[in-house]
Amino acid sequence: MGELRFRPWGDFSWVLSKQTPKDWVGLTCVATEKRSVSSIAELSKHVRWMSVISIQDPDPFDLEQQKKALEESTEVVKTAKKCAAVFYEEDLKSSLDSIRERVDECIGQSPDIILDITCFPKRWFFPMIRFFYEDERVRNLLIVYTLGEGYAPQISENYELLRPIQGFASMEARADHDIAFIGVGFHSISMLTMFGDDRPKALRLLFPFPPGPPGLKRNWRFVEHIERTMKFADGSTETFKPMDYLQLSAIDASQAFDAMRAVSKNGQKTSLMAPYGPKPISLAMCLFALAAEAKHLPEVPIYYAQPQRYAVNYTERAVERNGKLQMLAYSVKHEGMPIYKL
Repeated sequence: MGELRFRPWGDFSWVLSKQTPKDWVGLTCVATEKRSVSSIAELSKHVRWMSVISIQDPDPFDLEQQKKALEESTEVVKTAKKCAAVFYEEDLKSSLDSIRERVDECIGQSPDIILDITCFPKRWFFPMIRFFYEDERVRNLLIVYTLGEGYAPQISENYELLRPIQGFASMEARADHDIAFIGVGFHSISMLTMFGDDRPKALRLLFPFPPGPPGLKRNWRFVEHIERTMKFADGSTETFKPMDYLQLSAIDASQAFDAMRAVSKNGQKTSLMAPYGPKPISLAMCLFALAAEAKHLPEVPIYYAQPQRYAVNYTERAVERNGKLQMLAYSVKHEGMPIYKL
């Protein structure tokens, strides 16, 4: 795989213990799922101040149920938090300017930022990472993610058409790509539409393993759907080739980054991303695109079909092991230097 680089990640408290004392502030999302409350309560023990955002679905399963669950989560957070906090309500489809405003408020508080992506939708946390990553005022940036269990049978519905995530669109209007990196998740709605005018020469499925039940079955259904329906651009029914699988840890963003780095010849080959899988792998995709841009390598557009409604019980609870919350941290920027580079 070529040169390997050390990128600190692991248990949140362990990663923090390896840092010199810093003036940490947090940016996080409270949601209807209990996991968000557990994650925010833990984060509040380690930051001086935090911004807590609740995001409204444009087309919820049940508006009253969602509103009630979100209000309950917010009230619990207000009681459980251990630091100063401000609370905001935002729309899922908020503009980049609105997202930037929340980011700038945090940077104004401190150059040492912890972004909790546990319950942020990709439409929000991808541009947030970009803004923090590129801002020279940010000295240290940690991304944290709390594992969940007890996923709802249907975690999301009513997907938008496949389109670039805001802030990660193609500026070169490139019509073909050497590689398409696809995060294997629970659904592949609209994903296959990217293989029309935007045609990759090869497909690499980033398969999270072990995903844990019931993820394995859902992941294989995702793969089966792609293999069964993929067509050549000329309309033939021959299976798309070359298609290959990269079995990766569902929580190791550094490993996923290195896998994409190796396959793309350190970013020299053209590529596009579709982050349908676990958030740590999606994080790696985001950081890969930013790293390629920083080195003036071929741009890496990122496509996603954003759900417009999420299950109120997206997960039942946060994962705990021996009474300890399974909250992971990934060091993305340290003393002004990016950790994930090409």
